[in-house]
Amino acid sequence: MNYKEFMNKLIKKETSGIYLFDSKEEYLNESIIEACKSNISFLDFNYIDIKEKTDYETIKTSFETYPVMEDKKYLIWRNIDLSKNKIKDYKEILDNLEKDLENFPAYVSFFIFSESSPFKGKFYKKVLQYGNIVEISRLNNQELSSFIGIRFSRAGKKIQNSLITEIIERFSYLSKNSNIDLYDVVNTVDKIISNSKDIRVSKKDVHDQLDLVLNLNIFNLTDSFSQRDLRQASAALFHMKESGEDLFMIYHMIIRQVRNLIGVKYLLKLSYNEKFIMKCLSIGSFELKKLKTFVNNFSLEELFDLHDYLYKMEVLQKSQDFDMAEHLLIFLNKACIKERDI
Repeated sequence: MNYKEFMNKLIKKETSGIYLFDSKEEYLNESIIEACKSNISFLDFNYIDIKEKTDYETIKTSFETYPVMEDKKYLIWRNIDLSKNKIKDYKEILDNLEKDLENFPAYVSFFIFSESSPFKGKFYKKVLQYGNIVEISRLNNQELSSFIGIRFSRAGKKIQNSLITEIIERFSYLSKNSNIDLYDVVNTVDKIISNSKDIRVSKKDVHDQLDLVLNLNIFNLTDSFSQRDLRQASAALFHMKESGEDLFMIYHMIIRQVRNLIGVKYLLKLSYNEKFIMKCLSIGSFELKKLKTFVNNFSLEELFDLHDYLYKMEVLQKSQDFDMAEHLLIFLNKACIKERDI
C-alpha cells in the first residue's frame, strides 16, 4: 500500500488493525499523525502516542482498552528503529505482537513508524499476512510540483507553474541520495506565502526567499561526506563554488560537522544520554538524530585524522599559493574514501 492509498482509507476512517510503515519522508509521517488526531473527538481517550522503546504490556493495554464514546481509536508507536541491526532491541515486544496479529481488535488502528526501513524478517512477514505494510517513498517531480501547488492554493495564493519549477530546481530534493526533505521545501514555500502581499505570487516574492535556500547546500554537503558519498559531496561543493558561495564559510561548517561527529561518537561510547550530549555539544534533537546515523561510518581514529587535516588547512591558508577549493576537494576524498577502497 502506498501513501495515497493509505491516506484515502484514513480520511474515510476505514483503517483497522496493524500498519507497519516503511517511510522515506518524516513530513508525510507527521501528516498521517495529524490526520489521526482530526478523526478523533476525544483525544485523551482514543488517541495514544507511544514514543521510543516501551514494554509489551503498555502496548497491549493500549489496544485492548475499548474506545470511549467513539467507534475507533488510534495507537501510534514511533521513534523506534526496526532495521536489521536494531530490531533485536524490540524482540520481546514483537514476538508477543506476532501472536496478537491474527485476532487484532478491529476498533484499533495501530500505526508503527520505524525511523529506518523495517527489516523484512519474521515480524514484517507476519504483518504482511495479517496487517498492512505502507511504503512511503520520496516524491517524484510531478508529485512534488503538485504538493507545492496545493500548498499555495490552500493558502489562497495563485502561482505560475514556471515559478513552482524554479522552486523545485533550487532544491536538490529530487537528486538521488539528497538529504533535503519536505520539511525544507515546506519551510521555504510557507515563507514565500507569508511574505507575498498579493493573491498572485510574484517572481520577486519567490526569488527573495530562494536566495536564502542556498544555505541548505552546505547541509547537503556535510550530510553527504558524513555518509561517505564522494559523488554527492563533490557535486554539492562544485555547485556552491559555481554559485559564488564563501568557501571559507563552508570550511568552518565542515570543521563544526567533524567536531560534532567526534563528540557524538565519543560520548555515545561512554554511554551518556541524549540530553547530556545535546547540552554538551550545543545541538538540537534533530541534528543529534542525524549525527547518530553518521557516526558508525567512521572510526574515532579516522575522525581525528580528518580533524588534523582541517587544522593543517588553517595553517596552509597563510600561504599565498593556498587554494581553498582544491583543499576542500582533497578533504572530501579523505573523508569519503576508505583505505580498503583504494
